[in-house]
Amino acid sequence: MWKEMVAVEVEPARRRPNMRLRLMNIMIVWVIVSGVIVLGSATMLVPAWRAAHGGGVTGTFTLTEAMSCDRWQPPRQRCGWFGDFRSADGRTVRHRLELADGLPPGARVGDTIAALDTGSSAQAYRLGDRDAWRSPAGFLGIGLIPLTIGLLVLQPWSWRARFRRARATGRWRTLADPLQ
Repeated sequence: MWKEMVAVEVEPARRRPNMRLRLMNIMIVWVIVSGVIVLGSATMLVPAWRAAHGGGVTGTFTLTEAMSCDRWQPPRQRCGWFGDFRSADGRTVRHRLELADGLPPGARVGDTIAALDTGSSAQAYRLGDRDAWRSPAGFLGIGLIPLTIGLLVLQPWSWRARFRRARATGRWRTLADPLQ
């Protein structure tokens, strides 16, 4: 009878994935990514708003390097340009800036246009461009939607109370918890 007994390895029971924890991790990443979009677009909105309302240093923008054109057909098509900005009084010279919202096709390297430098780290704006703020404002609005949804789902303002309640009921244990 004993000879018939064979040692059988028993597979350890698999734990079911905690879907609530997985959703929470996904939503945290969602909030971080949308927060980066919101911060980036907000930092681009401030100088664009100043340019749309005539703020900044006036000068000329000399086209030095062409970028690609967007998918629209002329006359709506815009082509991106890098160039150098020089203020009207010659005091401010900034190299390798991008011209915000581009130019219609047909511009050439060496052409100069009237421009504004509003202190943006990467862009100069065409003089009289009243719509410069619309693109960063659109990205800000698009970024705020998932940020708001993520924060409403996660409810980070209630995390502290949830952790305290879980610890008090014994459902929350950590390796560093001295109360174990």
